[in-house]
Amino acid sequence: MRYQAILLIILCFALVGTAYAETGEEWFEIGSAHFDNSSFVEAISAWQKAAEADPSLSANAWYNIGLAYAGMEQYEQAIQAWDKTIALAPESPIAYDNKGTALALLGRNDEALAAYDIAIKLDPDQAKFKSDRDMLVNSLNKTKSPLSPVVAVVAVLVACLLLAYHRRQ
Repeated sequence: MRYQAILLIILCFALVGTAYAETGEEWFEIGSAHFDNSSFVEAISAWQKAAEADPSLSANAWYNIGLAYAGMEQYEQAIQAWDKTIALAPESPIAYDNKGTALALLGRNDEALAAYDIAIKLDPDQAKFKSDRDMLVNSLNKTKSPLSPVVAVVAVLVACLLLAYHRRQ
C-alpha cells in the first residue's frame, strides 16, 4: 500500500510537472518518472522534449527512448533511437549491445553479431556484452540443421529412389 502511494505521488508530480517543465533536466526527470510507471509513450515524449531543450542530454535521452520502445516491444523504433544515441555518442557500448539484442529479436542475426562485436571492442571487460553475443551464437548453433539444403534434397531423392526400387522387387 505504501509503495502504491509513493508511485501515485510520483505520478502526480510528473503530471503537474509536465505543465511547468522548462529545462531539459526537468523534462528528463519527467520522462524517467513516466518510464518508472511504465508510461512509455509519455516517457518518450518527455525525453524528446529534454533533447530539444538541452542538446547535452540528447544522447542519454535517445538511449532512454530506445529503452521505452523496447519496453513496448517496438524493436525497429528502439533500434532507430539507439542509432541516434550512437551518432551522438559513438563510444557508447551499451547502445550497441542493446541494439544487438533488438536486432536479434527481429531475427537480424548478422547485424546483431556486428553490434555485439562493436560493444565488446569498446568495452572488452564487460561480461554482459560477451554473454549476450554468446547467447545469440548458441541459439543459432541449435537451430542450424546438420545437413545443408542441397544434401537434404539429395537425401530425400535417394530415399525416394530406394523406396521405389524396393516396391518394384
